[in-house]
Amino acid sequence: MLALRHRLDAIALTDHDTTAGLPEALEAASGSRLLVLAGVELSTMQPDGEAIDLLGYGVDPADSAFEARLRLLRSARRDRAEQIATRLAALGAPISLERVYALAAGGAVARPHIAQALLEAGHVHTMQEAFDRYIGNGGPAYVPHLPLPIEEAIALIHAAGGVAVLAHPIRVRDYAARLGRWVDAGLDGLEVYYPDHSPIFTRDARVAARRYGLIMTGGSDFHRPEADGTIRLGRQRVPPDCIDQILARLERYR
Repeated sequence: MLALRHRLDAIALTDHDTTAGLPEALEAASGSRLLVLAGVELSTMQPDGEAIDLLGYGVDPADSAFEARLRLLRSARRDRAEQIATRLAALGAPISLERVYALAAGGAVARPHIAQALLEAGHVHTMQEAFDRYIGNGGPAYVPHLPLPIEEAIALIHAAGGVAVLAHPIRVRDYAARLGRWVDAGLDGLEVYYPDHSPIFTRDARVAARRYGLIMTGGSDFHRPEADGTIRLGRQRVPPDCIDQILARLERYR
């Protein structure tokens, strides 16, 4: 397990719309000092179509109502993939949906799987080009997620016993100006430490988190080895009390 190889103290597994990988992660960490925290990542949608990711830490994977909602979201992702594939074919860049589903390996289907299929089919030279030319927000083959307001996603995470954290705010338009509204809806934390955050952005995010009493979390957003073969997991360190604060906040929702 990469986390053990990198001598990490704790990780949270936060796949999009699924907790299916948790048993394998827990088994791999069994007998070690590594803490594996159950998690999930939900894609929310603002009224203007802006997609904002929300992390849920400490959710109960056995919560039947939560799992039912995740199944609905995963089903919507497959429908979305089919719509994107139809648009790509019309644009002269057909892909195999079977290959997309194989890349997802039984998990939630996401745009990186479609980007990989575009790359393998020879329509683009890099995965980033797939987003830039076809499937990025506003692209000719872009299809929005199933609408899920951020306030509803926060409530879903709390109902499943977890804490809700705004993911990679560098990708959220004017996030600091809207934090107050989301805090009023129950937001617990802010992903302050993230590889794409500049030192100045990280400093400003710390200020915003302190202003609203938010837990300052961090993550590598690791999905696969980078294009140059480097491993992103473990490159983004967080303050040692981050996990303690998450565990303490979890008591509110249990």
